[in-house]
Amino acid sequence: MEKVSLAIELPKVFVPLVGVREEALPTEIERLLAVELVRRGALTYTRAAELVDMSQAEFISYLGAHQVSIFQLAPDELREEVGS
Repeated sequence: MEKVSLAIELPKVFVPLVGVREEALPTEIERLLAVELVRRGALTYTRAAELVDMSQAEFISYLGAHQVSIFQLAPDELREEVGS
């Protein structure tokens, strides 16, 4: 898979707030971006898991830890699903 290499500078205070060691920050940022893209509906959770090299089960758990559901329904779709 083709990748993009980025060099970014972040305030050091972000490291403990993210909750990972500094050397693990690039991987965590990649995962957080995948979570956001799933939340927006730009990626499916299955594709996101593949892109960040996690099993689907691991990524679903990771999504849950970030309060993102694998079920991305619009409010009207949700009403239809529950029959209201």
